[in-house]
Amino acid sequence: MPRKIVIVATPTSPLLLQLLHALQHEAGLEITVLTRQTSISIPASGSDSHSHSHGHNGTTSEHHHASEATHIQTDFSESELQAYFKGVDTVICTLTGSDLHLSGPLVDAAAAAGVKFFIPSEYGLDTSNSKIRDLLPPYRTRFEIQEKLRASGLEWKAIYSGIGLEDAMKTDGLMGVDALWASVVVFPGSEKLKVAVSSTEDVARSIIEVVRGEDKKVGNEVYTCGFMCTLEEVIAVVEKELEKDVDRYEGNLKGAEKEATERMKRGYFDGGVALMGRVAVWDLNVDAWGSWKGQQGKDADKWEGGLRKVVKQVRSGDIGGDGCGC
Repeated sequence: MPRKIVIVATPTSPLLLQLLHALQHEAGLEITVLTRQTSISIPASGSDSHSHSHGHNGTTSEHHHASEATHIQTDFSESELQAYFKGVDTVICTLTGSDLHLSGPLVDAAAAAGVKFFIPSEYGLDTSNSKIRDLLPPYRTRFEIQEKLRASGLEWKAIYSGIGLEDAMKTDGLMGVDALWASVVVFPGSEKLKVAVSSTEDVARSIIEVVRGEDKKVGNEVYTCGFMCTLEEVIAVVEKELEKDVDRYEGNLKGAEKEATERMKRGYFDGGVALMGRVAVWDLNVDAWGSWKGQQGKDADKWEGGLRKVVKQVRSGDIGGDGCGC
C-alpha cells in the first residue's frame, strides 16, 4: 500500500513546486495536492520519465517520477476535507498570505480523519519567540495554529527555516538589498549578526527529511537552514556579482517599526509586515536567531553560488517582477 501524503497549498506558493518535485522522487507515495479554486496549473504529473537539469553544472539527465500526484481543487468545507484526509498518513501545509486562516479547519479535519502526522505552514522565523509574535501578526496566527495542534492529539512538527532567500533578495525583502539599484539598508550594529537563510529547495529538502522521519530530536520544533551568514557577507557576494560597490544607507530600527505599524493601521498590511520583518530579523533585542546558534547549514559550502544565482534572477525580473527600485 502506498503511503498517502496530502499537500495543502496556496496555488502561487513557490515552495509548492519544489516540494512536489522532491516528493515525486520518493518511492511508494500517493500524493494529493489540495488548493482552493484556481486557474493556475499545478504540474502534478504521474510516473513518467522526463529530462531536466540537476545540480549547479547545468547538466541534463533523464529520470523517473517514482510517485504519482493528483491536484484537487476544494472549497475547504469540513466534509470535503475529512473525505480527502481519510487514510492519509501525512498532511503538509504550504499556505501563505490570507490562506493561512485555513489552517485551523485543516487541523480539525485531520484530527477527525485520523491523520497520523501534520506539518503546519511555518518555514520562516521562530514562532515560539514571543517578541517576533508581538511584531508580526502572521506569527500570532501561526502560534494559534500550534496551540490548536497541541490540543488535537495529532503528531506534528513545525519547521523553522529562517529567512527565505528568494523573497529576502527582492527590493522590499528582509535583507534590505536592492540588486537593481545596487543599494542596501544597514541597521547599525546588525551587519555582523549571523542569520539563518534557506532557499525554497532547502525548505523542500527539510520537509522531505521530516517526512522520512530523519529528524530524531525530541519536541515539535525543527530548526534548519541552507546556510548561516552575516549581512556583510551577503553584501560582499552581491558586489562581486554586480562587479561594483553598493550604496549603503543607514536604517533606523525605531523609525522602521513606527512606519511599519502605521502602514498596517492604514490598511497597507503586506507592506507593513514586510518592513516589520526587517525589524524582527535585525534588531538584536529580538534575538531571532538564538535557536540556530552553532548551525552552519546544509549548503554552507555552496551558498555563495546560490545567492549569486538569485541576484541574477532578481535583476532579470524572474524574481520580484520588473521590480522598480524607487
